[in-house]
Amino acid sequence: MSFQVFEDWASLATLEGEWNRLLERSRADSIFLRWEWIETWRSVAGEKMRPYVVAVRDPSGALLGVAPLYRSGLKLLRLLPFGALRVLGDHHTGAEYSDFILPRDGEAEAAREIAEALARAPGGWDCLWLPNVAGWTGAYERIAGACAAAGLTCRARPRVFSAADLPKDFASYRKSLSGNARSMLQRQTRAAFGSPDVVFEECRAADEVPAYLEALFSLNHRRWSAVGQVGTFVRKPLERRFYEAFAPRALERGWLRLYAIRERDRFLAVQIGYAYGSSFLQLQEGFDPEAPSGIGNVLRARVVERCIEEGLTTYDFLGDHTEHKRRWSAQARDGFDLLIWRRTLKNRLATSLPLWPTGRYLQAHGEPQDGLGASP
Repeated sequence: MSFQVFEDWASLATLEGEWNRLLERSRADSIFLRWEWIETWRSVAGEKMRPYVVAVRDPSGALLGVAPLYRSGLKLLRLLPFGALRVLGDHHTGAEYSDFILPRDGEAEAAREIAEALARAPGGWDCLWLPNVAGWTGAYERIAGACAAAGLTCRARPRVFSAADLPKDFASYRKSLSGNARSMLQRQTRAAFGSPDVVFEECRAADEVPAYLEALFSLNHRRWSAVGQVGTFVRKPLERRFYEAFAPRALERGWLRLYAIRERDRFLAVQIGYAYGSSFLQLQEGFDPEAPSGIGNVLRARVVERCIEEGLTTYDFLGDHTEHKRRWSAQARDGFDLLIWRRTLKNRLATSLPLWPTGRYLQAHGEPQDGLGASP
């Protein structure tokens, strides 16, 4: 076996023709690891984001596996720097399900080769940070197992995701809700559509995308402002730019699902997600606090109904499992955050303590800010 580390975008582009084909043969197959997602992220986050992609090939030269990583950084107590590796396209995009791209028919061998390549590869990285790893795809076992066998120190902590299985018809889905939830949704639906000017619709044309997105950004902020918080796209302008760049591309590929309830020219609620495989991945939503009460619930119900009509089998809420999601018949799905360290003298302090990049003492630095890219 042979491996190569791609540390610039020009050389990485040589993998474009093989990337998605390998992804589609893997249990890691997700829109968040598609070449289109990563390429859009690079165009938005900036050329200063430096890839560190490990690719392994079999003796015939066929691509056997890919670790789709980039350089980032961590600091302990804001002083001691560590070179960190993260998954391409993860920052300010809404991406989840970090993973290596490995073929189903050669998963163990490819994982072992990548782990050994990471352990041997030059470049001075200290740790590998993989948050939001899906537990139901075997990602934890293949990554952590291979890395531990290669002499790397692996830590894992539980991460809970949330998704609802969709039946074959909406009537069956309604029956899965509690009696109180069904009654409340019925009342809210009558109130929402009390005027003939109120309609449920889907964005289907490229020239409609900007108006839908602008409504999403505005309503998301209004929704959170009503409870004293700042909307996602105000806090994360880079994420707004990613949505603006990726949504039209996703529409062309048939992935974009952008729905709204509106009254004439006034958007009352908007929800965006992507249909990939058999799942709807719900990314963001927003609603007008001055609209009829429960307008967000009404929109979600219509989206679920549309997903069932389309033949999708999962409504994936992403993120944490909350009581709100449970009321929509979502079930908890186990996952993990993974933190993998090289065994070096420098890393002994970090690995001797229960430190995580999302914690108080070990914090990220050098991430893309407003499209300027990471610090070199």
